Amino acid sequence: MIQRLIKKRLEAALNPAAPRKVVCLLGLRQVGKTTLLREVESGLTGRREFLNGDFTDDRALLVPERAALQRLVGHLDYLFIDEAQNIPEIGRVLKLLHDEFPRLRVAASGSAGFDLRQKTGEPLTGRQVVLELFPVSLAELEPRATTLRQWLEHGLIFGGYPEVVMSDSPDQKRALLRQLAADYLLKDLFAQVDVNRDRLHDLLRLLAFQIGSEVSLNELASATRMDVKTVDRYLGLLESAFVIVRLGGFSRNLRKEVAKSRKIYFTDPGIRNALLDAFQPPALRNDLGALWENYLVIERRKRLAYQGTAANHWFWRTYDQQEIDLVEENPDGTRLSAFEFKWNPAKKTRLPKLFLETYPHAESGVITPENAREWLME
Repeated sequence: MIQRLIKKRLEAALNPAAPRKVVCLLGLRQVGKTTLLREVESGLTGRREFLNGDFTDDRALLVPERAALQRLVGHLDYLFIDEAQNIPEIGRVLKLLHDEFPRLRVAASGSAGFDLRQKTGEPLTGRQVVLELFPVSLAELEPRATTLRQWLEHGLIFGGYPEVVMSDSPDQKRALLRQLAADYLLKDLFAQVDVNRDRLHDLLRLLAFQIGSEVSLNELASATRMDVKTVDRYLGLLESAFVIVRLGGFSRNLRKEVAKSRKIYFTDPGIRNALLDAFQPPALRNDLGALWENYLVIERRKRLAYQGTAANHWFWRTYDQQEIDLVEENPDGTRLSAFEFKWNPAKKTRLPKLFLETYPHAESGVITPENAREWLME
């Protein structure tokens, strides 16, 4: 079994000695949220209940009524609510559980962040801790030096869904990813929001072709026969459902810097490849640079999130095409770093002189398969 790094933070948030908050565990469908909640629950000694919002009878128990909640949790120390986005008025329910039952510790999971955050945001202001569970990270695989390259290549092609990682057969990995991309990936989005499924799938395929490149809303709208506002709305939904990540352009108002563009990456490269049915090994890819960039951006976000380290991320480009793959800054602005990503370390890479002169205190580096372990794990 893969040991998930976020488990310690989840356990710490539920510890009776910690400040009492509702713990919201969010992430893509089928990345292991239920398994993780069950693991944490099994290690507790207090009285507890585990409910699932997919079940009608469990949903019927979770209503914003004092008497009903008293019957459900009055004797409990812990309540776990899986698939919480399917429960009507979940925000009010969680608020009442927090405010009216001071002994109770609550953890809720959701795979449709656009919906669960909307329903819990205002009611739980100051009352929640939000943790995100990603597909399996490189650090969770604990690769040795002899297997590091193997796992890097696996991540580029097959991603990090737990079931995919645990499967030994490449054919089975491909089949699982095709099924995820076709049937499960957008299940919650389709259930909660009115969208055109065919157009949304068309948009996803277009995005899969453009990872690591700046995307144009106008071009996406034209290609999918939608208006720009609808495309922008769909991108927001995909990001809130943890399918994609958007990066903006970094700028401190230097006239040459591009600030309004966006790059898009997939939270799981395997899903991206499944959308294109492209599972060729790295040596046969013509998109290897873009795949490596996507992989590193997401893996870096995993590392920082699991450490509880906040950081803002951008790309950097000027109008005369000087560019940097990733710019990272801590929230208080006291540390700025710039990184270029190269799969082939034989090609020497230097960061643009203009960036280094404009931001002389910025740290910088080139990330290759040879030093990726240090950047992503240590």
